[in-house]
Amino acid sequence: MRFRTLLAVMAAAIAVAAGSAHATAAETSVYKVWFQRSGKLWLVKRQQPLTSAPARAAMQALLAGPNLSESDAGVGSQVPASADLLGLSVANGTVTVDLSSEFAAAGTTAQVRMRLAQLTWTLAQFPTIDRVALQVNGRAVSSLAGVRLPRPMTQDGFAGLLPPITVWTPAIGTALSGSLRVSGNATVFEGSLHIRILDHNGTTIARANTTASCGTGCRGGYTILVPFPAGRDQLGTILVSDDDTDGNGKPQHQVRVPVVLFS
Repeated sequence: MRFRTLLAVMAAAIAVAAGSAHATAAETSVYKVWFQRSGKLWLVKRQQPLTSAPARAAMQALLAGPNLSESDAGVGSQVPASADLLGLSVANGTVTVDLSSEFAAAGTTAQVRMRLAQLTWTLAQFPTIDRVALQVNGRAVSSLAGVRLPRPMTQDGFAGLLPPITVWTPAIGTALSGSLRVSGNATVFEGSLHIRILDHNGTTIARANTTASCGTGCRGGYTILVPFPAGRDQLGTILVSDDDTDGNGKPQHQVRVPVVLFS
């Protein structure tokens, strides 16, 4: 994370923490938005005053793109920033989303598939939505920028773009003090996961081990509470990794989540 954003990140974290203290679950809508990081899908969460149209809100958040902290940590989007939402409706488990022509901008096959994956994973999070039907300027499309759309577009169709380890909490830029709960899911050897908390200098100040609920060959959830001594207010990193199964001294997979540590 670049130093020039340090104050902005810490200020934002303080503001979010303060705002959360005055909000209740009944007053807010919380939903997921899927971006990309290191060529894989990356989950973020958004919160806003209670809305009766959370799918539309999630779609608008996807079009708005990552926030400053997320962008600075390498989170991006293959959804064109200039695309507009023209319509969205849900019926019989299918969400039909109509986007402006900018959504069909040219890209490589990998870029367009990621664009479609972001759209599908973001909209299909809701219990009333199983699949996505895409329109561009009011017309149903079977391909986008030369890439044929899966029929139907479901989360399972893009599951290969999930990283081996996902981290649901904490989110990038979260303000933490005393302890933190690390959760997500993973498909790693024997489900074995290792959590380290690093200070601003990259020194490990706390560590813990846990096991995902499903081991080799399947994806299982994990959650663990990790206490830590921050020492002072500073930027830190949550590092989640699996085992060194290759024997080369490095884990096969690891995920870094920049956070703010408060003493």
